[in-house]
Amino acid sequence: MLVHQKLYISHFLTSWVDRSFEFASYLLIAKVFTSSLLQSSLYGLITTLAALLLSNRIGNWINLLSRLQTYRITLLTQKLSIVISTLLFYVLDRSDHNRTLLYAFIIVLGCTLKLAFIGNSIAIEKDWAMIISDGHIELLLPTMRRIDLICKTLSPILIGPLLLAPSWVVATAISAWTVVSTLLEYILISQIHRDVPELRSRAPYNSSATPGAEEEAAAVEVTAREYIHHKTFLATLALGMLYMNVLSFGGTMTSYLVLIGYNSGLLGIMKAVCGIMGVAGTYLMPLLAKKIGTVRTGLWSIWQLALTLAVVVIALTNRQSNTATSVLLFGGMALSRLGLWMFDIAENLILQDYTEPVHITSIAGWQYSLCNLFDLLQFALTIAVSDPARFIIPASISLSATAGAAIIYTLFVWKDRGHLLHLKLK
Repeated sequence: MLVHQKLYISHFLTSWVDRSFEFASYLLIAKVFTSSLLQSSLYGLITTLAALLLSNRIGNWINLLSRLQTYRITLLTQKLSIVISTLLFYVLDRSDHNRTLLYAFIIVLGCTLKLAFIGNSIAIEKDWAMIISDGHIELLLPTMRRIDLICKTLSPILIGPLLLAPSWVVATAISAWTVVSTLLEYILISQIHRDVPELRSRAPYNSSATPGAEEEAAAVEVTAREYIHHKTFLATLALGMLYMNVLSFGGTMTSYLVLIGYNSGLLGIMKAVCGIMGVAGTYLMPLLAKKIGTVRTGLWSIWQLALTLAVVVIALTNRQSNTATSVLLFGGMALSRLGLWMFDIAENLILQDYTEPVHITSIAGWQYSLCNLFDLLQFALTIAVSDPARFIIPASISLSATAGAAIIYTLFVWKDRGHLLHLKLK
């Protein structure tokens, strides 16, 4: 088995477990706390806040240990957090004693899970992948994004029926699969580490390094001021602003669509369609980048995202679920996934290409913090405007954030290239 294939399988296992538990956790919270949405809101709010405050620290911490040590710690932290959380949910479902304390532990474990996942993602996508691909990450990254999107789309379909089973069955099944996944991931990554000698050095990837010079390199922590003045800041800011968005099949949008008359069967189908469009974006992005370059692909994709979300907001102004409105609404949402995932890949490739190897993990940590900041603002927005009759307000603010992101990225392109339109294809 090739090294790339082992990396893809390992990434699939990581993404599948994480996406499955991400979906299951909120359903388990709803199953235990049946009379209020407060507990689920607190879980999302606090875990996002932890990621906002500590993502950069995680990015810097990655550089302190060997690559294999870093991976093993993040892997075991992720999986232990899931197993213990699942067992605590089982206890909560069976007992009324110390519920507040037990739930507080679950939230803490949710924070460690999210931070470990961020650390794992930075280590693998920003460091290991560069070395494994010898700097040619433009093919590796879209495939990894595609795997993540497939897991995000399919795992809820398979995990949903499981959650209808008795609590002990749910706890046993999730814990058992998590343990199996841990063993497989551990073996695969250990084999990759063995097969790629460059991974045994702590030095960041450097395509221009002379033989023997790698050991002299060392990752450098980037301060907030340095990050703001970094040449990729505007691009990362644009990506972060896209997280302040209720116009996707998240919990808020789904609940609203049910309230205005759409049935869950249709919503399930449309969520799958959006997932398929996202996967299509991971295939289309490399093809378009070959023609017009990564930077301009990002420009086209983010404006496509903004325009399609404008169609969604227009549809939302008509609260009656007639055919024309439904076509605009769901068509716009599906097409927006195409632009979103194309831009996500383009921005991450730009981050990789424009950032010095010694700075990449620290810059990536800042990017995760920025994304979680806007995700946190989305939570605040939906809490502040929770009346379904006023849903057009968070929808319009989401569109404004996306349009603002497109303008900011356009400014990045202007500063980087000195022009916006270049009709000659590469």
